Amino acid sequence: MTTTIRIDFSFKSEVFFVVVGAIVGAITMIIPKTIFEVEMGLPYYLSWIAFGHVLEVYSSSSAIAGIGIHLITAISVGVVVGVFLYKTGILNISKISNGLLYGLISGSAIFAIFFIPVQEFVLNPQIVNTIVEVDKSMSLAQAAHLISRNLVTIMIGSIIMHLVFGITLWLVSSGLSIKFGSRYRCNICDISFPRIDSYQKHMQLITEQDQLNRKKYLF
Repeated sequence: MTTTIRIDFSFKSEVFFVVVGAIVGAITMIIPKTIFEVEMGLPYYLSWIAFGHVLEVYSSSSAIAGIGIHLITAISVGVVVGVFLYKTGILNISKISNGLLYGLISGSAIFAIFFIPVQEFVLNPQIVNTIVEVDKSMSLAQAAHLISRNLVTIMIGSIIMHLVFGITLWLVSSGLSIKFGSRYRCNICDISFPRIDSYQKHMQLITEQDQLNRKKYLF
């Protein structure tokens, strides 16, 4: 008897795995972000303060608020993508190769659809104002020139950051799904098993029972 292994996933577990991957990805992308900002001669904490100012937090807690909105955005992305994948079933994230592919696609899509307009119309003006606030010797015109002069570096850095985010998201979510999320379903009995070895043992018992039944039928 030959059967195709059918793999099920718990809705809550799969969305949770993607959200965890998104959080880890959001933290990981801070590394290239910090490197690129320091290379441009900007304080590593500047963008966090700017994010906080977007939320109209102008106290000493603005950087914390900026980091908070960064993580909340990542969690929101994780929830949306996790629900989308589960409902559509277009990709089995329990395969690492799928995770890498979809990570690259996700990172690129988030960069193009979400980050570019937000960077252009919201963050850049706020970053200019924040530079002037942090460095009192710089005028608005000088700060704006600094951003425009490094525009290519900013875009390249942003692409790399979002690819790092996407790849990390899917490596983590794929790893968690493989370790904890996969449930192997027997199509004959319509029963799920948490591990492949328990599934294989079950199928072996079914095969043996089927062979016994055939022998009884022959005799």
